[in-house]
Amino acid sequence: MRAHADAEIIGEAGNVEQARQMALALHPDALFLDVELADGLGFEVIEQLSPPPAVVFVTAHDLYALKAFDVAALDFLLKPVDPDRLAVTIDRLRRRQSALSPAEPRRQADSVETNRFQEQRLHLRIDGQSVILPLGKIALLKAEEDFTRIFLSGEREYLVCRLLRHFEAQLPTPPFFRVGRSLIVNLSLLDTVEWLDGGRCSFSLGNGIAPISLGRGATQRLRRSLDSLGMIAG
Repeated sequence: MRAHADAEIIGEAGNVEQARQMALALHPDALFLDVELADGLGFEVIEQLSPPPAVVFVTAHDLYALKAFDVAALDFLLKPVDPDRLAVTIDRLRRRQSALSPAEPRRQADSVETNRFQEQRLHLRIDGQSVILPLGKIALLKAEEDFTRIFLSGEREYLVCRLLRHFEAQLPTPPFFRVGRSLIVNLSLLDTVEWLDGGRCSFSLGNGIAPISLGRGATQRLRRSLDSLGMIAG
């Protein structure tokens, strides 16, 4: 972690039971878990941790990505881990820790973060032209095969020849949150959430964007994210 001076490795484990015992004894802020350990899957480590720390899964197999979202993992890294992508994960951990700090420092940090967020831009190249989008106006990103459709609050939408994961690595979390394989939502622009029977929901972002319906897994992830941010989840 030489490139991240504020991050410290306090322990390493080679199997499920050892990792679980170390987590119980050391109370780490975050766990970087390989999905496939010597005696089982990394998912088993967090089953008895309550509350669990932030979890980042690291694996060579992307087929576990959806299950990682189901257990509300903070991030999912593919081996070999790209240093720039790791930096995104470390930044997400910093944001999470800031959100857990005392109220007044948190309010000050949130104010600074809000101002910084409002100033950030997403740069796109569409049909030979440069398009610059303020992050605060991006309401929703939706995967459409090899493309991503970007919906702006109260304005228009863009179809970009980029995979959704390309934008996930660039957008700050929070307020952006990936609720499933095909959707990233700007939680700060949520208008209403209707919790439906069967563990499903429908949410609205207002400003001309059609309501979005979610299945049970995505609904659970959205509810957990809203709860973690102190937003009313119904």
